[in-house]
Amino acid sequence: MATTKDELILEIWEKTQQDVIGASELTLIQKALTDRFGSDSSPASIARVLADHGARLGHSEILQADARWREQQHLFTPDELEFDTIDAANAFIEKLEQLRQTHDQQSLRQSVLQIKSELDVLAPRHVVAREVTQWLTIWLQNPQIFPGWLDLRRSTKDFQVLFGTFSPSQANTDDRGITPAHESEKRTQR
Repeated sequence: MATTKDELILEIWEKTQQDVIGASELTLIQKALTDRFGSDSSPASIARVLADHGARLGHSEILQADARWREQQHLFTPDELEFDTIDAANAFIEKLEQLRQTHDQQSLRQSVLQIKSELDVLAPRHVVAREVTQWLTIWLQNPQIFPGWLDLRRSTKDFQVLFGTFSPSQANTDDRGITPAHESEKRTQR
């Protein structure tokens, strides 16, 4: 049984019994790496290991697979990761929730862990980074409850003192489009 990524790559290659390694074999190897180690490797790095051990490579398929894989690794643009305002943080969370519905959960989780790690450094000095770090902690613990938790967080006095309240388009709402925080805000404006 393989104990390293390289050993697993070679083990799966031998099982495929293919003369030339192409995209389908790389996909099979990536899945095995994810299943065993919790993360995959780039198609190019897998191909390098295989070539070092005498495998013949379908270069054009490998290059295309590697380009597609690298595009998928960048789930968020640099602009989406600038948490200079709470509105920017909310836009990031909206995209994160969209990706949760459509994207590979393991790679999404890895991206979120990396973003949270970087925000942890900024959190002591930046209130928005501190807030988003808290959000991502909850999201990583249980993504399914996160939207409801965020609604509750936004309705707290602490949050509203720091960032104000949000219109229904910026927060999850009940069927009438009004959160409990908006109800109390409406009552105080009357």
